[in-house]
Amino acid sequence: MRRRTVLTGSLGILLAPTGVPARAALPDLPDLRSLAAAPGRVELSRDLTTVAPGLALERLATLDVAGPVRSALLRLAPGTGTRPALLQHSLSAPRTPAALATAAGAVAAVNGDFFDIDRTGTPDGPVVVDGRPLKADAAGQRAVGVDDSPAGWAGRLGDVRLTGTATVGTRTWPLAALGTRTVPADAVALFTPAWGPGDRAPAAPGGLELEVRAGRVSAVRAPGSVPVPADGVVLVATGTVAAALAGTAAGTPATTTVDVRVDALVPGSDGFALGARLELVRGARLAPIDTADPTWAALRARTAIGWTGAGELLLLTVDGGTSRSRGLTAVETAQRLLEAGAAGAVMLDGGGSAQLVARPAGEASVAVVGEPSDGAPRPVAHAVGLLPPPADGRATGVAWRGPAGRVFPGLHLAVEAVGTDAALAPAPLPAASVTTVDPAVALVERAGSAGGAGVQVLLRGLAPGRTALRVLSGSASGELALQVLGPLTALELQPDPVLTTAGAVADVEVVGRDGEGRRARVDAADVELSADPALLSATALPDGRVRLTATGAGPAVTGLVLRAGPVRVSTPVALGLRTTTADPVADPARWRASATRATATLTAVPAPDLPGVRTALRLAYDSRDQPAGTSVAAAVADPPVALPTGTREVALHVRGDGTGGWLRAVLRVDGAARPLTFAERVGVTGWRRLVAAVPADARDVALERVYLAQTDVTRRAAGALDLALLEAGAAPGAPAGTGGPREPALGPGTATGPRTGRVAVLAALHVRAGGAGREALLRQALQQAAEAGAQHVLLAGDVVGAPGHRGTDADVALVRDVLAAVLPAGTGWSWLPGDGEAGTAAAPGAGSAGGAGHRRLDLAGTRYLLLDATGGSLRTAGFAQLPWLRAELDAAAGGAAVTGVVVAASRGPGRGAGDLTDPDETALLRGWAADWRAATGKRVALLGRSPGPAPLVTRREGVLEVAVARAVVPGTTASGWTLLTADAAAPAPPEVAGAAPAGRDDGWLRVHARPLGALVARRERVAR
Repeated sequence: MRRRTVLTGSLGILLAPTGVPARAALPDLPDLRSLAAAPGRVELSRDLTTVAPGLALERLATLDVAGPVRSALLRLAPGTGTRPALLQHSLSAPRTPAALATAAGAVAAVNGDFFDIDRTGTPDGPVVVDGRPLKADAAGQRAVGVDDSPAGWAGRLGDVRLTGTATVGTRTWPLAALGTRTVPADAVALFTPAWGPGDRAPAAPGGLELEVRAGRVSAVRAPGSVPVPADGVVLVATGTVAAALAGTAAGTPATTTVDVRVDALVPGSDGFALGARLELVRGARLAPIDTADPTWAALRARTAIGWTGAGELLLLTVDGGTSRSRGLTAVETAQRLLEAGAAGAVMLDGGGSAQLVARPAGEASVAVVGEPSDGAPRPVAHAVGLLPPPADGRATGVAWRGPAGRVFPGLHLAVEAVGTDAALAPAPLPAASVTTVDPAVALVERAGSAGGAGVQVLLRGLAPGRTALRVLSGSASGELALQVLGPLTALELQPDPVLTTAGAVADVEVVGRDGEGRRARVDAADVELSADPALLSATALPDGRVRLTATGAGPAVTGLVLRAGPVRVSTPVALGLRTTTADPVADPARWRASATRATATLTAVPAPDLPGVRTALRLAYDSRDQPAGTSVAAAVADPPVALPTGTREVALHVRGDGTGGWLRAVLRVDGAARPLTFAERVGVTGWRRLVAAVPADARDVALERVYLAQTDVTRRAAGALDLALLEAGAAPGAPAGTGGPREPALGPGTATGPRTGRVAVLAALHVRAGGAGREALLRQALQQAAEAGAQHVLLAGDVVGAPGHRGTDADVALVRDVLAAVLPAGTGWSWLPGDGEAGTAAAPGAGSAGGAGHRRLDLAGTRYLLLDATGGSLRTAGFAQLPWLRAELDAAAGGAAVTGVVVAASRGPGRGAGDLTDPDETALLRGWAADWRAATGKRVALLGRSPGPAPLVTRREGVLEVAVARAVVPGTTASGWTLLTADAAAPAPPEVAGAAPAGRDDGWLRVHARPLGALVARRERVAR
């Protein structure tokens, strides 16, 4: 029997779910350890919640060598009252899954079948709703049906086939289709009121339609968007049949016979069925999949429906096309479903259509889960929804709204308790009692009705520690875990505010941190706000956020002063965008043409009618007479056009040809491809400046290609677009904020006292064979390290080569020779490879004790775990080091001899140019380190590289983040190195850093800045 478990966090801690009403029990789940242990990937996060009785939502984020993947799985257990249904407004009226779910009262939904996105909006495959066929073809189409069987929810694959006739006057024809997107040549199709408001002309170009009421023809016309009468039908004919019916008079008798065989459902079923284009899982095994088909081989957002041998229904969505999720191939999607226990599964529509919505407990409506690859929810033909059982509206549980349960001493936290009924819908909490378990830690200052089903609670933190907020109302009760952090030491705004135009508005949070870097939102009511009224206004919102409004146009950077308690900081706010030319788009040698199901050429043409531009590139295309599928003509930048740091929008000047194609681009955002839409339809002629937004959280952004897509085969044509002047709008550079305490781990330049572990760290020396100045710099740094008593030297990347260029084996040999000549006997060294070492003998890593790759170093109670971040990514430099790191942390947790751990690489966590490029790797390292710190009570630090000649130290969730000095900073004569000293005898820090005054810590690790002499810098200039 499978255990009901939840795997949370990064340490693989198994916890039983809490706060779930008895009548909303979770279905049995597979042992989730098997997922975390799947070969070739690590788990970033996992979250399991209950949506309705028997319905669980599991959100999973994983990382493999190809990138991050984020998925959401709905698992419906049988016999719980929650049931699936096919949700549809009509056959020709696409709606977003959220709109379909809201209209039907569903608590969750995913998109359904592939559909005719450009013409009729009609599903590609058959449609059966509540056992009633609404769309079918005489040729038969494959479908997947879902029935409620005695054993639970059962999926079934089979054909849906139409047999029927249409008789007009004395002539009878077989029906070719029911509610179809395309009427075959020389045929007649039947449209019922289920068709909806859509235009039937695209289904039968040049055809004829007969409106039939009460058994007689009531109108004869060309196919169009006149609604099918509620008490009648419409017959649409093409070719010879249309010609034969052209003279039909109103009043002519007309009848139809319809019989639809649905093999995808058991006889008499009131279940549903929809198109099944690709079978993924058959008999609990991988089904045959054509991996040569680019539709199934590409990494895309995916949606699939499946079922288990235990009678559970599975609905899976996978995000794709974003920097946060690469998407999956069809085979990978099938493997995910097999891991979830699927006995059978079918692919549904994907790409921008892939969407999942679910209702959070205590909420009245559904919300989008994940990130649609279009950037916004897409209307789809229909959705598979999940309908909850009826409930009596009495509260049986409590859900919570508001920020996480953290607060600082003396400050406030506002949360709302919401009653939930047996179906987890909102329910009133009459006469609620609201208290804290330990009033010495936090106190309820106010509790009252928030309107609707909620109770608004205002808490005040008193002293560092942990407690809980407890609500009791009749039989309903709930607890919210609370943590009062240490005294507030710093404030900042999140996200970094950028107001692009005068009048622009941004709602941001004020986030504080204590001496150990633990963060919590600070309610705006506790913050004094002041700004230059000519540039910026700032007001506190009732929900605890701050509303910023640009009163000036910019581009400029202004300061917003935040004051809470004893802390006063000035934080920068960017106003306006600085527009620069990213590429003139005028050189055909810089760009090349590419095409799929089309031909394309790219040539330079004059642009006299575009001010300030002399030359444009003409993308000529011809998508006629091509195979079925989307046609694409693209202008590809080779190499991609790098956009400035802080880019928030891109603009492209386009002269359209009026053919109505879909103009898009592909950005490289933090290394991942991300689509961007300039125009859904290029339906105009003449020059237009088209603007598209860039994700606000993007760091490294480059434009890879611009392309024109045509998904409607009836609109395929030959034409040309002129492209010119690619521009980037970037936020003005913001200076660092002011205020906040000095980090105590930044020690003096000279280490004194009984510091038992001493490690010298040298980074970005860029030593080159034959370059006397850099060799002298290396010698001086090593001599200083030896004089400081360093027991080990870490070469933290880019020790050889030049900025932007790789080193050579000769450079590596020179560094080895200098190490051997200068370091005293017994002093060890390790080489952490960086970009400069790529392709050299130092690329795998090296050390005085031999070995390569990721490795371990123990020194005076501190364990150093050394990683390879060449190219800015741990996973691409060597994915195996991630599970190795996880195992090493687990081993160090139980070792009494290890009092602290330093995880070191040539690039560390952060958002700077010298940090890890993948934000998921940053989050993984930070999460693992913080969890390890909390679970063991031991110290931990993450080591990377500073952008300047002095080291930087910050704290986050009890973890030290150390950025060591660069030995050489391009464009300056400043240089330095970093000495780390550790004290194995330092007492373990308390869980909350409020036991000591701000500015003090446990003394375990000190980071000492060691400058190098100016004489060496002058020698280097002479050597150049």
